Amino acid sequence: MSNNRRRSERLPVGFYVDQYVNDDPHRCFTTDLSSLGLYVERLVEPLSRQSTTVQLEISLPDTSDSIWAKGEVVYDRFDSLFHGMAIHFTGMARTHQRLIREWLREKKRDEHVFHRGNPFRGSEGVHIVRPVAA
Repeated sequence: MSNNRRRSERLPVGFYVDQYVNDDPHRCFTTDLSSLGLYVERLVEPLSRQSTTVQLEISLPDTSDSIWAKGEVVYDRFDSLFHGMAIHFTGMARTHQRLIREWLREKKRDEHVFHRGNPFRGSEGVHIVRPVAA
């Protein structure tokens, strides 16, 4: 039995998102996305977060509009280089919700077409590489 509490399917992705904490921007790298939330990582650095609420600016690859969302950090993970956060969307315009759902559906369809008949794909599917610290 799985201990996965997620209520929607996640898609592995790899693009940057801006997270605003107390009006300060923090660049994060998204490693998975669903219509209900996302997981981001950023380099470990001082962060003075007074609450679990964050603002996100999401620029989906191959789109021209920024999506703005409010989210709640439901999980924090730290290692020696990265601070990972699972963020549940708590507020977003309906048009932005629709854009994310459509983008996810399109990427899932593209991934299915790419992997069908590809003898070199692994059983895990797409692999995302974490950004390298500069």
